[in-house]
Amino acid sequence: MTEADRTRTIEKLLAAALVVIAGAWYPVVGGLTVATVLAVALAPVLLSSLRRFRGASGLFLLWLVAIGAGLLLANLAHPESTVLPNVTRDGAFHLLGVTFGVPVVLWARERWSDPAVGLLFGVGMLATAMTDLSPINPWKFTLSVPVAVVVLSIAWLRRSRRLEIAALLVVAGLCGVNDSRSMFGLVLMTAAIVAGQQWRERSRLRRGRTKRRGSVLGLFLLVAVLGGAAYQLGQALALEGALGTAAAERSARQIEQSGSMLVGSRPEMGATFALVRERPLGFGLGVLPDGTELRAAKIGMSSLGYDPNNGYVERYMFGRGVEVHSVVGDLWAWSGLVGLLLGVVLLVVVGRGLLGRLVDGTASALIVLLSLRVLWDLLFAPFASTMVFLTLLLGLLLVRRETTDPPSEASLRA
Repeated sequence: MTEADRTRTIEKLLAAALVVIAGAWYPVVGGLTVATVLAVALAPVLLSSLRRFRGASGLFLLWLVAIGAGLLLANLAHPESTVLPNVTRDGAFHLLGVTFGVPVVLWARERWSDPAVGLLFGVGMLATAMTDLSPINPWKFTLSVPVAVVVLSIAWLRRSRRLEIAALLVVAGLCGVNDSRSMFGLVLMTAAIVAGQQWRERSRLRRGRTKRRGSVLGLFLLVAVLGGAAYQLGQALALEGALGTAAAERSARQIEQSGSMLVGSRPEMGATFALVRERPLGFGLGVLPDGTELRAAKIGMSSLGYDPNNGYVERYMFGRGVEVHSVVGDLWAWSGLVGLLLGVVLLVVVGRGLLGRLVDGTASALIVLLSLRVLWDLLFAPFASTMVFLTLLLGLLLVRRETTDPPSEASLRA
């Protein structure tokens, strides 16, 4: 073995270990993880990969600016404001984890195939999930995403659309029997998109065409229609009790209260809009809202048919800083206008990356599912529950500069 071969082997092993550790997201103290410590220590090596992927350097800098803005807002908070230093620290470390986690994935992609990187990352996620299972609903709150990442990465490695669809149907079934309504709908939507890609590929081959590109507008409309259909199907199944008695009762109650299962299940959006009116520049990392802002948030939630006087608002949403159950909303609350800009950029990056791969017919089931899940979470889920697989998705979506093709190389065979 030559010296160059030994160096490549060492780099591959190091990249694999780093990706597994990044997926595990194991904390050192507070929000600081082992992966973040290692990535910062190896920054001169890892950050070199940024310039070889389009938009990676700009996104990395925007994350750093958002962290700085969040710390600045916390330091500039009104003297009478309550600032929790440990929450400020942990929030900054969580943001830093994504900031340096993406270069880890990019550096690994230069040494391993994309599905192998997804599998390694998923193994890390699953290892952590198995040691910290939710006592309430292990599948819904702990296992669903790690298991999906692992099995869909394996299907991607096999280059089989049929295996992907089969894996998706199994995951959807598990979501259905474990009261995971939103994930159930997203997995069904993913299966429909993957099946559509398989049909398009077969149709292209039958006609003897080599051109792979499709219509961006047509695919956007297709995804929108599938999203609406998945929502309606999920709502109907939930109301009929197919997803369990508890889901049926909760869905009926949410529709009765607000007129919509979506609005009823996410009353935090009412609080978000109210807080934006009260403090448009955001709060800062670890800064608590004052009494006036708390009342405004409750009124906003009440306008959606939700009773906020149950302890949830004080304990969960505003007990440790601001948590509005939306990644974009959280980024705005923590980092102000810079955070809002970052949230919008993430929506564009993920949406554009997904559509680009759908147009080329090279979107794997893993990419589709993670993209749909992140797009949902950017609007309707906390940053803390999204940050791990957001790191993986951003690392997989960014396109190499040396080619205009997506990094997934060849398409999956039917």
